[in-house]
Amino acid sequence: MPPKKVNKSDANKNEEEIKSDSDTEIEESDVEESDVEESDVEESDVEESDLEDKDKKKKEKTKKLTFDELLLEINNISDLEVNLENEILELEKLLNTKNKSKSLFRKNKNKLIALLPKAHIDDINKVIKNKKKRTSNNKNGILREQPVPPILQKFLNIPENALLMRPKVFSLLNNKFKELGLKKGQETILDKKTAKLFELNEGHVIKFTECQKFLADIYEKSNSKTNEVTL
Repeated sequence: MPPKKVNKSDANKNEEEIKSDSDTEIEESDVEESDVEESDVEESDVEESDLEDKDKKKKEKTKKLTFDELLLEINNISDLEVNLENEILELEKLLNTKNKSKSLFRKNKNKLIALLPKAHIDDINKVIKNKKKRTSNNKNGILREQPVPPILQKFLNIPENALLMRPKVFSLLNNKFKELGLKKGQETILDKKTAKLFELNEGHVIKFTECQKFLADIYEKSNSKTNEVTL
């Protein structure tokens, strides 16, 4: 059989395809190799840096101090220790002082608390004594010695400058009413002359419960007239 003819154009196409395939394979291999190289470089850099740090630490740890340097460090630490102990001692002294003051305050407070009951009883007794004195020797109000109104001085024949307590005047007035026969049991009935003296109507009746008011009115009128004259 005669040999089959090969088309030149087809042959050229095949050659180009083969070349392109080979080129892509070469490029891929180059990329892979570059990636590998870069990763290796990075890993090696990291390892080197770690090693350097470790070496530095080892050097620092293994650095030996001289005898003088050791003594200096010991002296520095001793000074710090002494200073701290002094501070602790000062604080302890301050604490002891505060505790003593606290104990003294508490002791004084307890003494005062113990005195409270007796002081309370003494105060009550003083109040009771003062009340008794006031009731027995009261010189205020009706128990105070004072001038007698002129109208009573005339009616009871009391000296002008006499100073009498009101109960004493009341007793003298009551006896005078009895002497004049104006007392009718528990009542006092004024006659014409007595009523005129006290500026009242004849036959005016003073009940027993009104006797103190009758006397108080006389004093009040006398005081008001005295004030009018003074003004």
